[in-house]
Amino acid sequence: MMKISLGRKIAFLIISVAVLLSGICIIVSGAVNRKTMEKEYIITADSMAATVAVTVDGDRMQKITEKVMEIYDNADDKLSNEEQENPDFEAYAGQYLHLMKDEDYLIIRDRIRKIQDVSEVDCVYTLYPVPEDETAVYIVDAAYDDIVTPGRFDMVEEVCKQYLDDPKQGFPAFVTNTPEYGWVVTACAPIYNSNGEVVCFAAVDLSMNDVLEKENRFLFMLTGILLILTALICLLSILYVKYKIVKPINMLSEAAGQYGQKKSDTVHHEFSSITIHTGDELEILLHSMIQMEKDIDNYIENLTQTKAQLTSARQQVDDMHELAHMDSLTGIRNRLAYDKEMLLLDNDIQVGRHLFGIAMIDLNFLKVINDTYGHECGNSAIIALTELICEIFAHSPVFRIGGDEFAVILKNNDYRKIETLSEKFNQRLEQLKTDAALQPWEKISAAFGYALFDKETDHCAEDVFKRADKNMYERKKAMKAVRK
Repeated sequence: MMKISLGRKIAFLIISVAVLLSGICIIVSGAVNRKTMEKEYIITADSMAATVAVTVDGDRMQKITEKVMEIYDNADDKLSNEEQENPDFEAYAGQYLHLMKDEDYLIIRDRIRKIQDVSEVDCVYTLYPVPEDETAVYIVDAAYDDIVTPGRFDMVEEVCKQYLDDPKQGFPAFVTNTPEYGWVVTACAPIYNSNGEVVCFAAVDLSMNDVLEKENRFLFMLTGILLILTALICLLSILYVKYKIVKPINMLSEAAGQYGQKKSDTVHHEFSSITIHTGDELEILLHSMIQMEKDIDNYIENLTQTKAQLTSARQQVDDMHELAHMDSLTGIRNRLAYDKEMLLLDNDIQVGRHLFGIAMIDLNFLKVINDTYGHECGNSAIIALTELICEIFAHSPVFRIGGDEFAVILKNNDYRKIETLSEKFNQRLEQLKTDAALQPWEKISAAFGYALFDKETDHCAEDVFKRADKNMYERKKAMKAVRK
């Protein structure tokens, strides 16, 4: 029976371990990085699409969408972007070009361009899905170059077809890889008009090509380094077979076994913790393994930094979204946030949750204060009323829905004790009116009215709002009568 030399056994062992570790490192690192990056990009794209959707004027968006779709519906031959080589494509696309000078188009385009520029997004646009044709028609494109003109369309991606029948739920973010654009994450969010109807969708494209190219270059470099190290280890294992190298080789083998058992996203110190001073190729091998370990640690550190940067970008998007719902003067929520809350209330009504009410407050004499004492004093009056409302209705969201109009969604304890809180609010106003220490504009006056949801008469949150608004104006008329 032919015996295999110790040198060859050692060579075989080291080659096996080196190849195994290299393969695991490359495959696991690539897979983890790809999955993490794709997840972060999808989150960022979803957040950006939602931000664009709530920032765009839905009513204005509806107007330009209707103009585009009117031409689309009346077109005899519809040619998708995949048919640009067709001689009739230019004539088809030319039917829409005049809409690019439309005032609504220009205002919406400039608005989403600002979001695109601030967020450094690759592509932001709006589109309208046509379920019966399974197409997505482009409405407004924020690009500066290679603009997709209105009316042009693409076929809906297979992953999105199941969502065409219920546009309110939007389209989930998805990843595509095409020869033309490479790896791209696309997210869509519905844009609503003032009536709560979906008029079209805000879409965001984020390219992952640059990050993937860097990842592939590093993986190729890492593969080359590991192949070179493996070849070096093979040569050393064949040349040195004396007993004095067995122990160091066993040490290296043990370290290699421990290395493979740790998670791929942790820093390793297995090889750097070994001390070998043989003055030969084994010591060189150890240094090579330490360098490999450092390279891998650096790569893991780069992955961690990339993830942190993506997390920071997502936080910036969240901050922008928060600012879009905040009134700049008072710091409370604005009309946009109020409209969104009304939609949520309608959803609650549909599932039987309707213990809520709406209170309307209107600041009196704001124009008189502005004309007499200046707008700064007028702003002070608005802020003072805001503080009073938030103090009285501490358990309910407060919104500034107009220059001198406020709304409170009555919930929880405020809903149950609205009569007491209403009296307390009016009493506080009376106290302010008689406080000699206050300036004239600090003696704020306001009309208050509220309504609670009645399942027998109310069908939506808007019905409650109208009754509250009516009660507030009746209170305002009564206050005027008293003054006269």
